Amino acid sequence: MEIIRIDSVATAFIRPEEGANVGLIHTSKGMILIDTTFSPTEIQALFEAVDVGVEQVCMVVNTHSHSDHTWGNQLFTCPILAQRLCQERMQSNLKSEWSPEAFQSYISDLEKTDPKKAEDFRRTVKSLQIKLPDQVFDDRFEGELDGLRYEIIHMGGHTPDSSLLWLPEKRVLFASDLIFQGRYPYIFDADIPVWIAGLSRLLEFEAKVIIPGHGVRCGEAEIIRLREYLQHTWELTDKHIRSGHSVEETTADPAYPFFAAEKYERLHQANIRYMYKKLTE
Repeated sequence: MEIIRIDSVATAFIRPEEGANVGLIHTSKGMILIDTTFSPTEIQALFEAVDVGVEQVCMVVNTHSHSDHTWGNQLFTCPILAQRLCQERMQSNLKSEWSPEAFQSYISDLEKTDPKKAEDFRRTVKSLQIKLPDQVFDDRFEGELDGLRYEIIHMGGHTPDSSLLWLPEKRVLFASDLIFQGRYPYIFDADIPVWIAGLSRLLEFEAKVIIPGHGVRCGEAEIIRLREYLQHTWELTDKHIRSGHSVEETTADPAYPFFAAEKYERLHQANIRYMYKKLTE
């Protein structure tokens, strides 16, 4: 993990090996936390690393509903803000993939292939109390804390509820999972055309500092690279479908762009298969 202090007003916890990145906005009237990691234990460790108490947080922002951004929510008693769909998706997940029955089924399957990972997950969910956002917005939330203006903007793309946090006066952008740096993007809840358009919108911010959801601090070059990867893969998949090619023929095409070395064999083809499925629905 790398801890970056940004322009005296923000801290970024960069965790390329551990999971999703986290942001912390500092003011004399309290702190704003951007995402809460995969568990209360994880987020508590981050606060201890910078000698900050969780009671100093006056607002939590969930950028979207994925568990690696929301499962630490239970540690906080302050308001938790998210785009309306984030709250709805989390509520729905409690009845499906986040239900006790689904957890037990997942653990049982995982024990057959990775007992250690199964035990780690069992330990995480044993004391987990999934806490939903209690304040929601639709398109944009604008606020001010101790003179510091911030904007939380709904973007969609990576997930229907994906949002980012922007500090306009400091030109600091917490982009969440709209940006994956150094690793393949997770696209399996994504609307690819919306995501591509959203990446173009990110360039309009002309941010001085960009913190991605996964990977290290980055710049506009990484936004362009991800946009080109998604666009090229989407367009080439559409071309194969219009030519009558099967999914197997499509994924075998060597013309597809590779995005990163990490797990490329699995996610390279998995992403093509997801796009093929979406384009043929």
